[in-house]
Amino acid sequence: MSEQFSSTPIEPSAPLPPVKLWTPRLIGFSSFFFGFPAGIVLASINWMRMGLTNKAIIHLAGGAVGALVFVILLLLLPQTVGNGLGFLTNIGMVYYLRNQTKNDIEKFKASSREVQNAHWFGGCLIGFVLLGLFLTLILVIGLLLALVGLPSPMNA
Repeated sequence: MSEQFSSTPIEPSAPLPPVKLWTPRLIGFSSFFFGFPAGIVLASINWMRMGLTNKAIIHLAGGAVGALVFVILLLLLPQTVGNGLGFLTNIGMVYYLRNQTKNDIEKFKASSREVQNAHWFGGCLIGFVLLGLFLTLILVIGLLLALVGLPSPMNA
């Protein structure tokens, strides 16, 4: 994860267009209200736009595996434990993603690149879509667990 921002422009006479990035605040908001998968996707889009593709891919893969494990735990643990785990996970991801994107945006700006704020509505729309996908994942895995006969504390 030692990717570097290039401070050398491609063409010295042509200024590079500004890069639209979601703010660390919006990424934290999305992580808290729409769940950590939304925050990871928004942060990863930012990283891709900044040229940090490896960091984005690592976080997307980790987020996908983490979401799968999280859903399975959520369905197998008692509801109060699952709710607490969900809250703590989202709070942890709020701080982690917000700080990571804040640091990376500052470094990106220091490499003489201009940054504009991406519109918050697009970020919230992505958050809603990912929340829907996450709830669908919970439903599908819950049905699969029921089909194999594993008892769920949520059904008790």
